[in-house]
Amino acid sequence: MQAKVLVPAVTETEFEQNSQDLDEFQYEGQVAKFLTANEMAGFMLDLYDSNKIVGIVDESTYEYQLKDPIFPFREF
Repeated sequence: MQAKVLVPAVTETEFEQNSQDLDEFQYEGQVAKFLTANEMAGFMLDLYDSNKIVGIVDESTYEYQLKDPIFPFREF
């Protein structure tokens, strides 16, 4: 079995609205920079189709990177 890890940045979803029990939440004007759900879905597919283990969005640049494992691991 192999697991992959997607490390997102702020993503436009219903989470903010639900977590604050709001009737409506608009990311534009409230959040300086964010990704759309479609962008994150594309990143997830890129990770799935790659032989890398980690897909990470840099929160300062919003650049997406595919990486090998970050921490050492051992195979059994």
